[in-house]
Amino acid sequence: MHRSLGRRLGFGAVAAAAAITFAAPAHAAAPTVSLLVPGVTVAAGAATQVEPLLWADREVSVDDWAMTLELTGDLDGVAFVDPADEFADCQVDSPQKLTCTDPFTFDLSTTVTGTAFTPEIAASEAALGRTGKLTATFTGAGITTVTTSTDLTVAEGVDLVAGNEATVSAKPGDNFTTKLQVTNNTDKVVHGASLIFATDYGYAAPNEFSNCLYRADQLRACTFGQDLQPGATYEVTVPYLLRKDTAAPDEVFGEFQWLTAGDYDDLVKLLADRGLPGLGDPGTGDALPLAAKPAVRALTKQTDTNPDDNWQNVTVTSVGNQGTDFSAMPVTAKGAMGGTVDLPVGVRNNGPATLDWSRSADPAAAVIVTIPAGTQVTTVPAGCERSTDGSQQTNPKAVQYACYSSSLFPAGSVVTYDFRVKLVANVTNAQGLIEVNPPCECSRFSHDIDKTNDNATIVINPGRVVTGTPYHSPVRKAP
Repeated sequence: MHRSLGRRLGFGAVAAAAAITFAAPAHAAAPTVSLLVPGVTVAAGAATQVEPLLWADREVSVDDWAMTLELTGDLDGVAFVDPADEFADCQVDSPQKLTCTDPFTFDLSTTVTGTAFTPEIAASEAALGRTGKLTATFTGAGITTVTTSTDLTVAEGVDLVAGNEATVSAKPGDNFTTKLQVTNNTDKVVHGASLIFATDYGYAAPNEFSNCLYRADQLRACTFGQDLQPGATYEVTVPYLLRKDTAAPDEVFGEFQWLTAGDYDDLVKLLADRGLPGLGDPGTGDALPLAAKPAVRALTKQTDTNPDDNWQNVTVTSVGNQGTDFSAMPVTAKGAMGGTVDLPVGVRNNGPATLDWSRSADPAAAVIVTIPAGTQVTTVPAGCERSTDGSQQTNPKAVQYACYSSSLFPAGSVVTYDFRVKLVANVTNAQGLIEVNPPCECSRFSHDIDKTNDNATIVINPGRVVTGTPYHSPVRKAP
């Protein structure tokens, strides 16, 4: 089964870029919902899954919603497949029109999400070369109807198959290479191929190539213009550097996806048409070669594309012994009753290793802030919220806030959360506490190499010496 661009990339650059660039109108009277359908390429004689993407300018629950998809243009021989989806009620109104509803509420937020249904569009062999439009319309209670269109093309189907998973070992700061293979698993010549890179922070590109795209020193994509012969296997050797601040021992993951030239062009066009960030900037130097190898797979005649076998994973085993040391930074402030004071709550990664939790998307640092008694918070910084459950509370009797960093926390960097509090009493030695990654039964970094500096005090109007330490609860299970 051939799948649409968004599904082939697992939302990838499309969803991430859409979420980043979405801007909410100021003081919008009603939620603003956005809809995006990635470009669709159907293999002649096969079917393609379509997955519309939705997001909103705020959290919103949509009742009585419906999604209508309609085909227009020169699309004889192209039609919706009668669905059999137990999670959504989709009805083929005509070969060119399909409507999906769901009895459950559709929860949307600023994060791009797919729908509970993946309609299929099929094309006959005779439809090869036909083009048209796929139009999607989303309606629901309390929102303005939103409509979008995308190109639909019926193309020749081929099957690129990626190589097997591999593992290499390196010490932080060492160079290493990844060997990535692709096989043309059809009886047709494949005219060009592209490679998409999704690697952890530890992968750094020490060299640039003219046929590749980069974001700083991270390799994002490469294109190869040569023909791939039927049944033939090709290999590219990509040089890498394991960053000096990579944790060790640890594992650093890379995912590599092969696309046909046409599918890659669809991706680039989609990003450009929607005003989304591109894949990267062109590199300099010579071109990175894709070399032919003896075929290692049997030739299988297929007319559809199977993108599920386009991925190759490479795991780098980081050898050595270096970890991450977070330290909380103490805060002292002075003020009079009725006034306000700033509390810059800071966390530093002393290294030597950068903490990269990007693959799980969990925050690298969870910071629990206990507000001093006799004060009232007037400004809550971005990334922080009032603690409400066991994973966010270490002292249920105190006023606490939970602050979360991004998933990547580089060695040597500092993150600061600027609280402002009003003094509602005459206070001396009013103490609070900053705790970095305190224990919890939840997904949280727990291998700090020096836990003695994970906590720091907040003191307002320091005076006499206060002995003892603020209350700290035992591990609590997150609900």
